[in-house]
Amino acid sequence: LEDPSKSLGEAMHTKLITIRADANQEQVAELISKYNLLALPVVDDENCLLGIVTVDDVVDLLLPPASRRRRRRM
Repeated sequence: LEDPSKSLGEAMHTKLITIRADANQEQVAELISKYNLLALPVVDDENCLLGIVTVDDVVDLLLPPASRRRRRRM
């Protein structure tokens, strides 16, 4: 941490990067890649949190089915 005496509120970012539940896989992958995210909050039309999509979810979508099985065994 830059300054260990800072509170979490002082260190956090207030502009959240989110995605709507009706977004397609390409949009999700683009945001995760663009902002180097590990997880992306999924929100509804009222910006209420519905869940998250992780970078692992995106990798699974991009890999062919045979590679997905092999990756999980590692």
